[in-house]
Amino acid sequence: LIAVPMITYHAMIYEKTRPDFAAFYSAGAFVFITLVMSTTLIYNHLTNWYMPDVQKYVVRILFMVPLYAIQSLLSLRFHNARIYIVTLRDLYEAFVIQSFMYFLMELLGGEDTLVQTLQEKDPHYGIHLGFFQYVIPKWEMGFEFMANCKHGVLQYVVLKVFASVATATLEMLGMFHEGEFSWFSAYTYMAFIINLSQMWALYCLVKFYHAT
Repeated sequence: LIAVPMITYHAMIYEKTRPDFAAFYSAGAFVFITLVMSTTLIYNHLTNWYMPDVQKYVVRILFMVPLYAIQSLLSLRFHNARIYIVTLRDLYEAFVIQSFMYFLMELLGGEDTLVQTLQEKDPHYGIHLGFFQYVIPKWEMGFEFMANCKHGVLQYVVLKVFASVATATLEMLGMFHEGEFSWFSAYTYMAFIINLSQMWALYCLVKFYHAT
């Protein structure tokens, strides 16, 4: 609250020489606050380790907060290297999505208990809605339902890792062209594939949530 107005006022004086001054140092002030709050929360979990099977996933998810904050600040400072910085963040993001799925399963008692719970559910939960019911066979409640939801989320994790590495490689070769939608831009195909994968992962998460 104190730093940002001072930084903004200072930036107005040096606007012609340092147009990015306000953005970078205002971001820096908020990143500092974020790091203090998030690391405190992570530390509290680590020092109150009473549900390790659940809390290990919580800590992995919480680490996204300082990681996103630092990544955003570095991207503001190093514009030319931004895509490589984002790639590193995306790799951890994939790991967090995997952790989130296992976190939900652990909260529901683990895989064996979850399978038994799903077997007692109404079979209509395994029927797909809308257009999907014509192209995707019904999922049998129990292990099949749990496995399909789990693999539906994890396929995005695997694809995201390969896509992140491919993005960095194509950018170095000058073939990625971020934000440019054309037949000759790798970004077009990468965005299409990733979006399809994300849609399926979210669909599986919604099915999982609905059934449990």
